[in-house]
Amino acid sequence: MASWGSNGVMPGNAARDNGTNPGSNIMNHRHIYMKTTPSAAASSIHAQAIAAIIIILTAFGCTRPGIYDISSMGAVGDGMTDNTEIINEAVRLCHEDGGGTVLIPAGDYLTGTVRLLAGVNLELADSARLIASHDLSAYGSYIPTKDMSRYDSGVGSSNQNCVSDAMWCRALIVACEADGASITGRGTIDGGHIFDPNGEENMRGPHTIIIAQSKGVTVEGICISKASNYAILAYDIADASFSNLTITEGWDGIHIRGAENSYIENCDLRTGDDCIAGGYWENFRISNCRINSSCNGIRMIMPSQNMTIENCLFEGPGEYPHKTSSSKGGPMLHAITLEPGGWGPAPGEMGGIVIRNCTADSVLSPLSVTLQEDNSCRDLLVENYNAYNCYRMALSVKSWGTSRTGNVTIRNCEFEFAGINDPDLPSKMEKLSFDKWPFFPSWGAYFRNVDNVLIEDTEFSVSGKDYRQDIICDNVENFSME
Repeated sequence: MASWGSNGVMPGNAARDNGTNPGSNIMNHRHIYMKTTPSAAASSIHAQAIAAIIIILTAFGCTRPGIYDISSMGAVGDGMTDNTEIINEAVRLCHEDGGGTVLIPAGDYLTGTVRLLAGVNLELADSARLIASHDLSAYGSYIPTKDMSRYDSGVGSSNQNCVSDAMWCRALIVACEADGASITGRGTIDGGHIFDPNGEENMRGPHTIIIAQSKGVTVEGICISKASNYAILAYDIADASFSNLTITEGWDGIHIRGAENSYIENCDLRTGDDCIAGGYWENFRISNCRINSSCNGIRMIMPSQNMTIENCLFEGPGEYPHKTSSSKGGPMLHAITLEPGGWGPAPGEMGGIVIRNCTADSVLSPLSVTLQEDNSCRDLLVENYNAYNCYRMALSVKSWGTSRTGNVTIRNCEFEFAGINDPDLPSKMEKLSFDKWPFFPSWGAYFRNVDNVLIEDTEFSVSGKDYRQDIICDNVENFSME
């Protein structure tokens, strides 16, 4: 797999040669002067030559892609007129023209499902709002073109998330096999908090954006508010970027199942449900994000390889409600929870996990890692991570069966936990089986079924009184704290 450059950009993404550089492979043309009037045949040849030159220049990027302003095609930004057909027609024409930009100008544009196609940039101008229709019949679904069942979860429950389920796969914007598509600008997509009694949990409506089976997709700069389910749901993507986004309210913010060489950066995520979730990520980076939730900050539910979380701020309590369970913002749960198989079978090893230069405040715990029987973890590095006011749970890396984690390294960190002032708590915990634990028997860290734990230059502290041990190791082969 390709690796990231120091600036977070994939190697090989240099600007295209526009023919102005020495040695550029642009053809040199000589003028041929004719002394006679061109014949009809000559005129035909001349026309063909011009067409050929246009094709050549287009291939070298010397023509500007088209811009399709939906207002010039008849769209009305009054917040009431249905613009679904016009927006989709603009996308179709832009795609057939070889790609370009479909512009959503300032105004409030009501729409149902928009199907974004390869090479098309959907640009939301400043003060533009794309408003989700409250007519549920206006929504279409992502229809997979190959077997995607490995990404299914919650089968048979009220949270069944199956790609084969057309109800689950409804969205305001659907991009399937849309290589090079993008959604950019400074405008807003308003998901409308649409209630659907037939949706997930008998209340959730369509997702705001679904991106699937696509490479090189970009989502940048826009705001997404009031998602009726997930703000962004993605399946089987590669070389994708999600940057400078503001996502507020709704359920999950960015939920990706299956991604290679992709990243999320510089985003402000304040959601009711998990801010970032999913899994089966390979060479994946989450950086420079502000994360606030009434659920979890980052929740990985499928094993991933070579994933980095860096320079992120996790702040509780949640600003917006977890709408399934409350009408107002609530306590933030784990800042980071890595739980492959937590929503259903997701076999495989995770490894190359790096968490660094992060800060958390007022969260349930700074980090929770839980393995199922068909999972393992090769290695985990946590460094320069400071967490304060962790109000209930110790940092933990564990499995409750026999699966194991190889190496855990924690260095240059500071973790502060709220104590539980109960002198009888240790004896109470001893009488409970682990599946009945309301919290861990240690207040600072808990490790179970780990080969090697190394803790360097790290401070665990407790505010108030607590009578439990600071760190407990259960079935840990080697433990070192320096």
